[in-house]
Amino acid sequence: MTVNMTPQKVLPRKIWEGPALLGESPLWDYRTKFLYWVDIENCKLYRQKEDGSDYSSIDLPAPAGSIALWHDGGLVAALGQGLFHIEPEQSLVTAIASELSGADCLMNDGKADRSGNFVFGAKHLKESDPVAGCWRYQSGHITPLEQKFIVFNGPAFSPEGDRIYFADSPSQRIMTASYNPKDGMITEPEVFVQLSGKDGYPDGMTVDSEGCLWNAQWDGWAITRYRPDGTIDQKIDMPVQRPTSLCFGGEDLKTLFVTSASTRLSPQELVENPDAGALFKLDLHVAGLPEKTIIN
Repeated sequence: MTVNMTPQKVLPRKIWEGPALLGESPLWDYRTKFLYWVDIENCKLYRQKEDGSDYSSIDLPAPAGSIALWHDGGLVAALGQGLFHIEPEQSLVTAIASELSGADCLMNDGKADRSGNFVFGAKHLKESDPVAGCWRYQSGHITPLEQKFIVFNGPAFSPEGDRIYFADSPSQRIMTASYNPKDGMITEPEVFVQLSGKDGYPDGMTVDSEGCLWNAQWDGWAITRYRPDGTIDQKIDMPVQRPTSLCFGGEDLKTLFVTSASTRLSPQELVENPDAGALFKLDLHVAGLPEKTIIN
């Protein structure tokens, strides 16, 4: 797969003021042309058209860490300690499996793999112990994948669907493993990228049509595009300290939407980045890949 080796100067544009406390899981719905995202700590689901029109929000019964497209409309959400179906038009939330993780954990990042399975993980509430799990929802069945994370973030999948990327964020590592939709990870995870110091912590991620990984870097003031060999292709400065996640969308899938957080920032840090918690868009030279719907 050819990777464009000429980075483009990109300027983030704010498209929603917020502020979200913990904006996460932006998701482009190609069926309705809506962009969805959540505010975990405010228990909110938001949506709007790319131009900002048709904006709306609904309250959720618990914090939602991530969302994906459901096969017959609506969304699936890793929410609270379980997995739920959301019908945004009716503000209806229905449990699929309400108690997957222990009370000391909360659902966090997740994404559809290339075959329409939902891979999602949790985080330890005190962010101190590696006890949070990761699961795969596949055709009505939920299978544990790993049970040893402090904070599970990502995941993302190669264009062919044969490789998974994810992060246990406190270690500042992005990991990768061979993957197939039937068995999940089929090799032992290995380090794809080791961040350090001012790089921040790897948070949400997505893969573009050229097979490069885009990662939002919490406390790093940046998002970074990595080539398939783990080297940096492009780093884009963000006007916020805590970008949290990103997705491709728009008619040509060349718009990158980026969420951010304002939670747990000191008064001085809030002065230094007044746009914390806003939603941004970036116009890119490379397209993303359409999200798969989750198969029941």
